[in-house]
Amino acid sequence: MALALALLLAEATIAWPVSPAPVADRCDPPAPPASAPPASRLVTARDLARLIDIGRSDPYDAPPPFGLSPDGKTIAVILRQADPAHNAYCQRLVLVSAVPSGEPPAAPREIDRGGAFIRATYPLRTFPALRAGYGQVITPHWSPDGRTIAYIKQTAGPPQAWLVPRDGGPARTLTALPDAVENLAWNAEGTALIIATRPALRQQSDAIAATAGEGYLYDDRFAPELADHPIPSAPMPLVFSRVDIASGTIQPATSAERAILVPPPAPGQPPQASGATRSADGRWAWIEPVHPAWVVSARQVVIEAPARRGPPRRWLCPEALCDGTMHLWWSRDGATLYLLQRTGWGRSQTRLLRWRRGAPRPEAVLTTDDVLVGCVPRPDALYCARESSAHPRVLVRIDWRSGASRTVLDPNPQWAQFRLGTIQRLKVRNAYGVESHADLVLPPDHRPGERHPLVVVQYLSEGFLRGGTGDENPIQPLAARGFAVLSFARPAAVPSVRDAPDETELMRREHVDWLDRRSVQSALEEALRQAVATGAIDPARMGITGMSEGTSMTQWALLNSKLFKAAELGVCCEGPTIYPLVAGPVFERLGRQLGTAWFEPQSEQVWKPMDLAANAERITAPILIQSDDSEYTNALDVVAQFRLLGKPIEMWVMPGEPHFKWQPAHRLAMYERTMDWFSFWLQRQRDCDPNKATQYQRWLAMPGAPSKDEVTCLPSRP
Repeated sequence: MALALALLLAEATIAWPVSPAPVADRCDPPAPPASAPPASRLVTARDLARLIDIGRSDPYDAPPPFGLSPDGKTIAVILRQADPAHNAYCQRLVLVSAVPSGEPPAAPREIDRGGAFIRATYPLRTFPALRAGYGQVITPHWSPDGRTIAYIKQTAGPPQAWLVPRDGGPARTLTALPDAVENLAWNAEGTALIIATRPALRQQSDAIAATAGEGYLYDDRFAPELADHPIPSAPMPLVFSRVDIASGTIQPATSAERAILVPPPAPGQPPQASGATRSADGRWAWIEPVHPAWVVSARQVVIEAPARRGPPRRWLCPEALCDGTMHLWWSRDGATLYLLQRTGWGRSQTRLLRWRRGAPRPEAVLTTDDVLVGCVPRPDALYCARESSAHPRVLVRIDWRSGASRTVLDPNPQWAQFRLGTIQRLKVRNAYGVESHADLVLPPDHRPGERHPLVVVQYLSEGFLRGGTGDENPIQPLAARGFAVLSFARPAAVPSVRDAPDETELMRREHVDWLDRRSVQSALEEALRQAVATGAIDPARMGITGMSEGTSMTQWALLNSKLFKAAELGVCCEGPTIYPLVAGPVFERLGRQLGTAWFEPQSEQVWKPMDLAANAERITAPILIQSDDSEYTNALDVVAQFRLLGKPIEMWVMPGEPHFKWQPAHRLAMYERTMDWFSFWLQRQRDCDPNKATQYQRWLAMPGAPSKDEVTCLPSRP
């Protein structure tokens, strides 16, 4: 019994399953170049679900998802492709030339394949390491002599360190530890790997499982929406070790070796600073807040150089130029500092800046609406993963001097064959003066004068427009079905709360009179106003989707506007009773610190603008919920109330999923169900595949549904 409980506990709360099923090789032979002419067919849900990814499938800033060889001529990268039919992934470690030539790039050369999808860990409230639904970014690391590549791979047990010869030969595992290898790097001599593990996670899990025989005390270690047992919550520091390549011997890393993975702060660097980097001539640069006491502060870039006498000399790039800076790199000679920042209207652009020694301010090298992720500097160029709103991620080489970008690897050349909807970026300023943006996608076959039903996808709109936050609502396939899609980016905090001293106080201020919800709704309504003003939108047929924060945005929109005629939620819902119960005691206390009423007599009035369950009679839009099996209980009061009142609602529960869902079969199912749902309610159309007959029987029987005669089959599309 104790062993079984220990396995269950490990699976639910740590970064790897203790005894995973054997990982089958789901890699098909490399597909030949696409033979279809460009823009010859429409994108389907399956096409989107089977895209090949480099790193994470979202545009968030992340570590480099590729590694450059010491001579700068070759890139090692892991390509990952979902296989919905087998609910698995194909993962291949490949090499590609880092220097583009005038000829079409050669096909990547595979040197290893296989392994499980490794889910990242993330902290939440008092839980330091929960398993996420998104993937851990695996960076291949080249040995100093360029002959061997080390990377993290999982086949049986936790992820381990593996070695692969670049010129061929079998891969081999270097470690066989009881704990997951979370990070690694070579030492300068190439004789050892420095690795990071988290033994306390396993140790706490074992200790909890050992008490199963007497039951578990319900205390702060519980969050029922995450697990039905205590979750490890004490500190879990990383432990750094040195692994000898020749013998496999493991010993504690020295402080100098630990610094390879976790560089120490710069001398004189403020505690809130980040991105510190040292030039060849000893100058330091970092990013620091303009207002250190504010939790939301503009940021500036500082350069400090040692002086022969007195304090260091200091140069400052003020917030007007350098706010939004994420990364800093020195040129090889130390004469130039390069800055990568998010900038422009509502931080919707990426800019590369160059600050030459002696220049009063940086100058722009490149400004783009695209997103650059995981960039790696070289003396002559910057290598990045790059994605645009209309094209999935590629690897590029950006010239330091001109900003010219050339593609090194496009893992999805078949994307050129798809006929895409046109994309228009809308600039939004809400009633509180906060900037944000949205991307309006029209159907590929849109003609002037046509008006289309619209679906809102939330709550970020950066990089490739794939499926919104959580990747559940397929934007281009929806456009191919005749929908306009508004990919909406929520605004940042309103100015009046940005001087809050910590996150708790920030959230408390945003909760007063639902300030943040009102700010977001104001921005959404302005984005919709601009979309309707194009003349391409039918305002009487608009739907909305939401996942995570997007769920809260959708709840508010349904209760505080009459804009939307149908909705889809990736998880549900915020409310004064179930919500604090399923999130656990720590969350319940946090809510009270924010001034939230949970079970107090005034809670009903406080939650009136937000609580779907208490306001079910006011909702006319049919709601589809597609929840993970750890959080579906959050929605039980909403579903029960809607059914009691005869309101149209349907909930699906995805087994084995966390908050962000990761299984390919579920993603494809959600894609298709979302499209069918909005086609049914907003277009009066159905997929006449006989396998979906039961689905439409349910929907046709819902209150307010069109009659069977009003619903036509979806048109066949080329």
